[in-house]
Amino acid sequence: MLIVLAFRQVFFSHSRSQLDRLKNYLRLLKQNFAITLPKERTSKGHSLMLTFDFASFDFYTNIFPFLEEQKIPAVVGVASRYIPSNAAQDLHPSHRLKPSETLAFQDEIFSNYMPFCCQNELIEMAKSPYIQLASSGFAIRNLMNNPPYLTTEILLSRHHIETITGAKPLAFLFPFGKSDPTSRKLAADHYPYSFLLGNTINRKLKTHNIYRLDIKPMQYLCPSLFQSSRYLKN
Repeated sequence: MLIVLAFRQVFFSHSRSQLDRLKNYLRLLKQNFAITLPKERTSKGHSLMLTFDFASFDFYTNIFPFLEEQKIPAVVGVASRYIPSNAAQDLHPSHRLKPSETLAFQDEIFSNYMPFCCQNELIEMAKSPYIQLASSGFAIRNLMNNPPYLTTEILLSRHHIETITGAKPLAFLFPFGKSDPTSRKLAADHYPYSFLLGNTINRKLKTHNIYRLDIKPMQYLCPSLFQSSRYLKN
């Protein structure tokens, strides 16, 4: 069985105590589970996968170095519309960390504060053996009901990430975890792996429609994930 945890925050360090709790949580997960990446999965035993959705500067500054230090692998989603120029590195880090969680995706906010990873920062993470970049879509839009921007979200986002890093992203994280047969087929045609959101543990070995559990900060406790009755098994 496979459990995939989804950490869907932009900022981790606005609360120092919350950041410390997350790091302790990740340590506990490493101690209690075999943590894997999609391309390393096997059908034997129980395993855990960590996903972070937004490739934010806060993730790059506070979580990425910790994952490398602890040798914890993770999938990191990138929404290519929000990738700033490398001029972002000329800004003071406190400026890039200043926006609120709810405003980070607004045009005037992300263009001014650049709270997401720039190209150089993405390239650095892509070189790490512990990070596997994925697409979170182009602008993180709902892909239900065959919207006119469907190919932009799934294909253009992949092209942008490949152009920056020199490697195709292996996985697609459906924005908001939502999909329909059309979007699932398009993702399956162009990515080796795709992920949804759902209160579900993956019982079967599969490459697409892999469920992720949305983990909130108040859930930073090491649970008996595979035995929990809270989650469905599919």
